[in-house]
Amino acid sequence: MASASTVKPALHIEVRLKSVGGAFVRTDLVREEVLEWLSKTFIHLKIDSELKNYDALPHAYLIESINVVDFGGSEGATSYHRLNDVQLDVQAYELREEGEGASAVRTHEGDDDDALLHVRVTPLPSKSLNGVWESLVFDGTIPSRLLRFITRMMSLMKIESLDTTIINWNRVILLYGPPGSGKTTLAKALAQKLAIRLGKHFTEGKLVEINAHSVLSKWFGESSKLVGKMFDSIHTMADEETTLVCVLIDEVETLASSREKAASGNECGDAIRATNQVLTALDRLRHRPNVLVLCTSNLITTIVSSSSCHPKAPLHELPRQDPAFLDRVDVKQHIPNPCSAAAYDILRSSLNELIRCNILIPSPDPDDDVEKPDLDVVQLVGETLSSRSDDWILMDSDSIPTLLYMNVCLWDRAHCPARKLWNISQRCEGLSGRALRRLPFLALALHTHSDPCTVHEALAALAVAVDEETGRIDMKVESNEQKDVLGRHFA
Repeated sequence: MASASTVKPALHIEVRLKSVGGAFVRTDLVREEVLEWLSKTFIHLKIDSELKNYDALPHAYLIESINVVDFGGSEGATSYHRLNDVQLDVQAYELREEGEGASAVRTHEGDDDDALLHVRVTPLPSKSLNGVWESLVFDGTIPSRLLRFITRMMSLMKIESLDTTIINWNRVILLYGPPGSGKTTLAKALAQKLAIRLGKHFTEGKLVEINAHSVLSKWFGESSKLVGKMFDSIHTMADEETTLVCVLIDEVETLASSREKAASGNECGDAIRATNQVLTALDRLRHRPNVLVLCTSNLITTIVSSSSCHPKAPLHELPRQDPAFLDRVDVKQHIPNPCSAAAYDILRSSLNELIRCNILIPSPDPDDDVEKPDLDVVQLVGETLSSRSDDWILMDSDSIPTLLYMNVCLWDRAHCPARKLWNISQRCEGLSGRALRRLPFLALALHTHSDPCTVHEALAALAVAVDEETGRIDMKVESNEQKDVLGRHFA
């Protein structure tokens, strides 16, 4: 048997298939064809690259794209990987329409709207979630680390000879952090990726989104019944063992709050019974190898003790009052607000999208006589560009470059858009990812007056918008004062 040191890490390839209108497609045949083609055609592959020239494949007419998406080994400085050093993991999938198989589940009969528990079921992989994973920006490698762990555990639990009475996990993941940090988006993106990555084990997937607030009925005694019926419907979906069921419970503190706090606050036994019902339901789901529960929480101190808790403290260091729910959670991942580098990536992606749509246009160079280097030929880290002007509004392929590129190639260009955006990003401490996503468009609407406007003007407007959002500028200043502030940012 091969030792752990000789096991090759996986290089993940995703083959997206064209929609065939409900016709049956042998994805296993497509996987085998692509795997053989890759092995015979390429010596090495690059992460985040799209492969072309597969027209000779027998099922090429079904293929929309082939992408190298992820590497399962230790992260290194290079994104290139030799095929002799990796194990190719090829997955073929077809995106499903938003309404295909989607539903809202009625779990209680009655005329009152509050007697309805809405459980939205979306088929996976879904067209509505296409590209969400790629748009994620977090500190470090949180998304990829979670994806690899969950994929590994779900695959191991499919081994029939494994005695789950001895070795087991609850299949419960908790993402906690401040509002707007991207917890729900990450949970949905994980469900989408898992449906693709685990395609060899499951023929289809479902995302079950639970409206936790609708569980708490205004009628005494109804909440625990609704919770029970809700999870009964999930068990029915999971009866088909070839279907991956990802359950998303947003703001789980609504259902799993501390029972001690409920009792001390004179909240009737209904809230305690609802929490008990959730814990019982999670215990039942642990025996379903095709079910994963993803939970998010803005108020982690509602689940654990509200005293002496730092919002960024690891959960294992937090004092607990009611550990029953947390003891059922396998992974507790804190999702913080973006750091300066993450804020740069978020703002950069938004601005580049505005550039792509011609809403923003590159700023004119102040000196057209200065010879400009070809940025496409810069390959080596540490190589710098020399020039005779520090006033270039330097852009790479009419877009704002990555932070790494800026640090390597534009470190001495104080007036280029990338450097100006980095200065703005460093003032974004405390802003959520949700706020950062809306700021570029908000800045254009509030602080620019031409259409289209230049990147230079947009960055000046963005600087004012960030200062307003962080409280550095009173948002209610008079228009003349606001123009003065904007003018100073342009200067």
